[in-house]
Amino acid sequence: MFKIRSEQIQSFQPDAETAFVRRVADYLKENHPDTAVFLPHMTNEIAKLPDQMLHQIVEGGIKRGGAYGIVWKSTLLAFVVLLFVSAPNFDIFPKASTFLNQTENIDDQAFERFLDEMTDQDWTEVKDRYDPKVWNL
Repeated sequence: MFKIRSEQIQSFQPDAETAFVRRVADYLKENHPDTAVFLPHMTNEIAKLPDQMLHQIVEGGIKRGGAYGIVWKSTLLAFVVLLFVSAPNFDIFPKASTFLNQTENIDDQAFERFLDEMTDQDWTEVKDRYDPKVWNL
């Protein structure tokens, strides 16, 4: 019987992570190309950001989502998209912070419930508190 050791599987992990970052960046460029990204030193639309910079920002967002225990790729995608379309610090808004820090299993359904609970007023407050320094470039 053919067996793959965990060390062998782990050797593919960096490639898988890089591919996921690329897919998320491509998704953002395809679906949100005109969304403005306010960075400490510049403002630009997603489609006009240099690929290396966009990938760096996306990778940071994925790590940030992972720090909350988000492991599903689809949920990580949704988390990163929210960083871009609302604010890079949306997760410190009280409702978001409570959800992210108190939900044991943040999967697609739980994330969708959280989004349903957020009101237009909540999103306005999130955008008003946009902090470009959170991008950590």
